[in-house]
This record gives sequence, C-alpha cells and structure tokens, in this order.
Amino acid sequence: MAGAAISVFSVKGGGGASLIAANLAVSLRRETRASVALLDVSYPIPGSIALYLGLPQAKALTDIVPLLDRMQPTLLKSYVTNHASGIAVIPAAKDALHEKMLTPQKLARVTDLLVRAYDYVVIDLASTLSEDVVPILDLSELVCLVLSPDVGSVAQGRQSVTYLQSHHFSRDAMRLVLNRYSTKMPFPPETIEESVGLPIALYLPLDEELMEQSIAMADPFVSSSPRHPVSKALDAFTQQLVGELHSRPRRAKQPRLVADASPAAEEVRESKERTDEIRDVKIRIHRRLIDEIDFKKADIELAKDRKKKSELRSKTEVKIVSLLDEEAKEMTDRDLRKRLVKEILDEALGLGPLEDLLRDPDVSEIMVNGIDHVFVERKGKLTLTEHKFLTEDQLRAVIERIVNPLGRRIDEKSPMVDARLEDGSRVNAIIPPLAIDGPSVTIRKFAKTPLKVPDLIRFGSFTTQMAQFFEAAVLARQNIVISGGTGSGKTTLLNLLSSFVPEDERIVTIEDSAELQLPQEHVVRLESRPPNIEGEGAVTIRDLVRNALRMRPDRIVVGECRAGEALDMLQAMNTGHDGSLTTVHANTPRDALSRLETLCLMAGLDLPARAIREQIASAIDLVFQQSRLSDGSRRVTHISEITGREGEVFTIADIFLFKQTGITPEGKVQGQFAPTGVIPKFIEGLSRRGIKVPREIFLHQTA
Repeated sequence: MAGAAISVFSVKGGGGASLIAANLAVSLRRETRASVALLDVSYPIPGSIALYLGLPQAKALTDIVPLLDRMQPTLLKSYVTNHASGIAVIPAAKDALHEKMLTPQKLARVTDLLVRAYDYVVIDLASTLSEDVVPILDLSELVCLVLSPDVGSVAQGRQSVTYLQSHHFSRDAMRLVLNRYSTKMPFPPETIEESVGLPIALYLPLDEELMEQSIAMADPFVSSSPRHPVSKALDAFTQQLVGELHSRPRRAKQPRLVADASPAAEEVRESKERTDEIRDVKIRIHRRLIDEIDFKKADIELAKDRKKKSELRSKTEVKIVSLLDEEAKEMTDRDLRKRLVKEILDEALGLGPLEDLLRDPDVSEIMVNGIDHVFVERKGKLTLTEHKFLTEDQLRAVIERIVNPLGRRIDEKSPMVDARLEDGSRVNAIIPPLAIDGPSVTIRKFAKTPLKVPDLIRFGSFTTQMAQFFEAAVLARQNIVISGGTGSGKTTLLNLLSSFVPEDERIVTIEDSAELQLPQEHVVRLESRPPNIEGEGAVTIRDLVRNALRMRPDRIVVGECRAGEALDMLQAMNTGHDGSLTTVHANTPRDALSRLETLCLMAGLDLPARAIREQIASAIDLVFQQSRLSDGSRRVTHISEITGREGEVFTIADIFLFKQTGITPEGKVQGQFAPTGVIPKFIEGLSRRGIKVPREIFLHQTA
C-alpha cells in the first residue's frame, strides 16, 4: 500500500509554507511514530527547509535526479538526510542552475518513490502552484493552502482554489490554514472562508517571537516548544489529518509522467458496485447543466465560431467541477473526478463516449447499435468496446448535435440522415421507428493526413509496379471506375488516384459527404444537399454532375455513383472530359459494369440496354477492383482494361491480379500481386508524349 502525500503551499511568497511543512512533518512523526519524509521542491532562499532544519550540507534533489533511472524506493532511503526528529529530508536544488534539472516528470518520479518508501510524505511547494508541480499534486492525498489575513492573500487564495479545482481536486482534498491569526485581523474568519470558498481547518496564532526563535535555533517549534498554543494547534491538526487519511479508501498511485497521456491510460477502473452510483452522479449533473445552459441553441449558434465554443467549454467545465463538489462530495479521487468531468463535458458539448474513439488513430469506423453496444473497426477487425451511452436521450442528443449545425433534421417524419463531422468524418444515423433496437449511428472516420503511395505499399494494398501504372493511367487521361464493397477502401484509392492529376488542370469533385483531400490548388469541391424540413431544396449528385459540365472542368471526380447520375457521368466521359474518376459498389470488374448499366436505367430515360452498354464500353477505360479480405486487409485485387464489346458482353482484359495462396495460422491472408502479361492500349500513346512506363512491369511477376 502506498503512503500518503500532503502538499503545502502558500498563496503568497513569504506566507510561511516552508515553516509549516517542516513542523507538520515533525508532528506527523511524533504523533504516529510512522516513517515520514519531507520533500522541498521550492527554490532555495534563506530560511528554506535545509537551513531551517540545520542541514546545510544535506544531499539535495539534484543529487538524486541523475540516479532516477535505476532508483528504487529502498535505494532512495540511502540518499535522504535523517533529521534528529526522525524525519527523512530531501532539500531543494542548491542553486538556480541545478534547479533546471528538475523537470515535472523527474519531480513526479522522486515523489512517487518517496510515497512508496514512507508512510507519510510532506511536500513543501512554498509559493509555487503551476503546471510544473501538477504531477506532484496528482500524487498528493491532501493540499494545504496557507494564507495570511490580508486582502491580497485572501484574493489569491480564491484563485488557488479555482486552480486546484480545474485540476480535479475536490474541496474535500483541500485544507485552508490561516497563518498569523489575530483577533485584530482586518476582517473576521467567516469573511475569509466565504471569499476563499473553504472552511479554515487550522488557525496558527500570530507569535513572531516563537517563529524567530525557532528559525534561529534551526529547531521546529513543535519540538522546541511543544506546549505552546501554536504547537498544540498544529498537533491537533495533524491528528485530524491522520484520522481522515486512515478512514478514506486508498489506492496505488502512478505519477502522470506524460502531460498529454491519453484518457485511456489514465482511466480509473471503478469497482462494479460503484458503477450505478457514478452513473447517477453523471445523470444528475448533466440534467442540472441542461437547466442552466441551452446546449441546442449553442450547437447552432457557435457551430463555426471556434473562439466562442472554446469559451463555452471552459465555462461549462468550471460549472461541472462546482456541481461535482455539490453532488458527489465523497468522490475525492482525482483520477475519477478528472474522468467524470471529461465524460460529462463530452456529453454536454461533444459526442459523449464517442469522443475518445474519434481521437483514437487506430479506429477507422465507429458503429453504435443502441446505447449499450458500440463497435469499432481497428485494422480491418470489428470489436465491441466498453463505451456506452447513459440513456437513449443522450444518444439522440449526440445525433442532433451532429446534424443541427448542418441545417438537417432527424425525427419520426425523417428518421434517417447523412451528415459529416467538423473533421470531415462521414456520419449516418437512423432512429426508431426504423431502427427497432434504438438509434444507430455509423461514423466513417476522416483521415487527417491522406494516405500516400508508400503508406499503401507498406500496408500491402498494391505494389510499386502497380503504383507506377496508376500514375500512368491518370496522366494518360483514362476514365477509371473504382469498384468494391462497403469499407473496402474505394475512397482512399480514389483520393490517391486524384492526387496524380497535374497541377495545371481544373478538377471538380462531387460527393454526398466531402471526403476527398486533393493536394492540387485548382479544385472545386461540391457536396449534395438533402431536402430541408419542408421537404424542399434538395440538390442531388445528378444535379451537381450536370452543373459541373458548365464549370469548364478538365476532370470530374464523383465520389460514388448510386443512381441516375451514372448516365450523366458516362456522357461527360464521352464528350471531352477524359480522365474522370468515380466509384461504384460491386464485387468484380464485370459486376461493376453491370452495376453501371443498372444505375443508368435509374435515370428515367427510355434508353435501350444496347445504347447504354455502348456508352459504358466507349466511356470506361479501366476498372480497379478494391477488396477487403477475410483478415481485414484491403487490396487492389484486379486492374482490368475494358477493351470493347462482343455482342451483349463486355470484353475485359486483366492487367494485374492478386492471387491468394493461403491463410496463416494467425488468420493472415497470403498471396501475391502478379501481372498477366497484357500491355494496355494507352501505354503506346504515353510513349509518344514522352512519358515512359517500363514494359517490364507488365511482363514479370512482382512480389
């Protein structure tokens, strides 16, 4: 079981924190006979811990820091200085130069070792309260705020309480110490308590003579004058602290060594019996927040104002911290409080339990099947997470938070919606009565950095030779269809192919939800629009394809052909817009052509099937088949050239194929990419334009 750490700091310089910390350590040793360490992390000045205790030659913190990599709790005891009172002392750095060695991580490591080696650790922070000592505060059970009865000290005391609350200290973990107390104070104790927001836990009467004598003799006053009222007050305070520390649940502590550690790394696994209690606290606080802040209005009004959103988040966090002190006073564990504040804040202003999943770079897709089942896709594999929503209302609120700023709606009259997040991630939501088991949400995450050729070669999606062919096909202005199933990587490949388009060409992209991230400057991005609340104002992909033809495009890139826009796309390809690209849902290149034929029939024009096939055969040059294999990997399994028609059948020549050879015991698909020996027709034309493509890539096996 780890020991208990108590941090002491003064809200103003010269407030007496060092004197009180030293006497508290000696009092703890005398009252409990337990092992006690005193750590000084304040900058050394005359009257600091080492001088006050008469230990000017003691080993300092900076003597220990170089040994931290191999230091253990038992070894640390040989590097402390033992005081006559029985406490172990580690003074601060000896000078400003040495102080630079004391990073927050190293201070946390020393504190952690002490907590593991001693029953009690008193930490003298002097007047330091900053991010540098936050890792030490994370390891402290209690924090004593020392203030004097003057206006400046009281004002800074309130600021200190707010700072500690923002770092997830409950008020129950703070103790207010009023130093130099006198009946002649400018205002009564009640005023100080009200101003600071804490009850006074210890009154230390003003006695300059006692303090001066104690400092001059280098002897703590609790030892030199044990019967003095100041000593008795401190001893009584010590007994009270010991009783409280023994009665509260203890936990093993780990220092927060990395400032930006992921929430998952710091998550507290509360016991099963506390789950309902924590859930109830979250619900109560969330309801009180809703009563005070109109979040729906804020979602719409602040959708594009990052500064105001940040201000609202800060204001809401302060409110949550305050409500947590009211609703869950007994929850003093700071890791738990930190987690609760974060989760409630995410629920109030974010996407609740989905926030961590959205931040996880390994998660490519999130699937919510009701409030209790949240699945994710990682590296092609689906897994059930521990994340849950509190209520169905909370899940509905998350959906509305996504769609409201976009001017879209979701309700019983319109129970399905497509939308996207600020980062571009694609969202589909569907609610009852269509979703029988409760609201369902699917989020396809948007890659912050588009995958490039070396990335996909490394992942095994295709080979270097195939990548050379991709670039050649785009430069040759071949019309390309990317075919594949849901989640097979079609959009990723489309994005990659689009990046090969020369900078001097005008590109118009058309999508349901904008996902493409093209590096070129001359790009016009168009996005379809669903009908408004009145059922009007819809703009379809087909409308945008028609409009794009009037925008003088060199290339048209359609995110996905799903309906009649396929016919408009084919006509564009056949009328001077060579080099266009699109995707369709299909399992093979031949299925992709049949799918395009079906989609063209959805245009509503009374065209014979023969005419549609003629359009397809003359418009489409290449089909790239993207597949998601059984192990979750995504690969280009076919690169096929459309060579024409024989009667009613399309003639197709495969150029590259992926040949599966087996599956490893771990379930990994084995196989290799191989050319078929077919050299596409357009390669000859590229040679005449001075663009050389090695013919060897089509004639030799590639691993």
